[in-house]
Amino acid sequence: MMEISSIKDEYEVMPVNAIIEDNTIVPGLKGRKIDLDKSYDEMRVGGVFREDALVYKDIYPSNTLSNNKDKYIIKGNNNKNKVALLYILNSNEFEALINLDNITLFISHNYLTINNINRLKNKEIYTYGNNGIYNDKVLTIDNAIIERASKNKSIYCLAKEKNKDILEICNKKNMYVVLPNIIGNYMEIKNNLSNGSIILLNNLNNIQVITKYINSKGYEMVALSELLEE
Repeated sequence: MMEISSIKDEYEVMPVNAIIEDNTIVPGLKGRKIDLDKSYDEMRVGGVFREDALVYKDIYPSNTLSNNKDKYIIKGNNNKNKVALLYILNSNEFEALINLDNITLFISHNYLTINNINRLKNKEIYTYGNNGIYNDKVLTIDNAIIERASKNKSIYCLAKEKNKDILEICNKKNMYVVLPNIIGNYMEIKNNLSNGSIILLNNLNNIQVITKYINSKGYEMVALSELLEE
């Protein structure tokens, strides 16, 4: 216990607060510190200090997404060398999407079925309401389908521009509203790409060129939930 206590400050990582400007938010990052009691319990049987047996507990920032649901999420944290590609599915484009990795889909209500989710090979999926128009009934139905059939929880709505109605309706369902900082295709991405970018593609044209460009700049493409993880 004395040895664990003597090195605890060296292993502490302080949290990073979210950046809030007006009604927008960029998520922060949680920190960590050594859990003294649990670390001691892990080591006391052997009676030897082992670094690989240290147990940590999270330190959360004072400003988090969960206490700022009334804000639009506009990016992932700037310290993450990651970006998220989003696409709205409101037509029968399943074949073009099946083999695309790390793309997050927002599916319009008419296409959001268990069968269609199964066809998309475990991609991260959220509702796009009635082609971008959200209401209580649609969210109730769509969220139930997503929770049943997809690998993720239905916690994000998507807006192309600020819309108080979307923010209010989705907040009532305990959901966040994502407002991408890049909307377009290759040229918009090339001119605006940065750490934490949330990119909404207009179409799937040149998708291979786009992903190759993003990778060439050293960015990792991840699902939306991973990008926004604090």
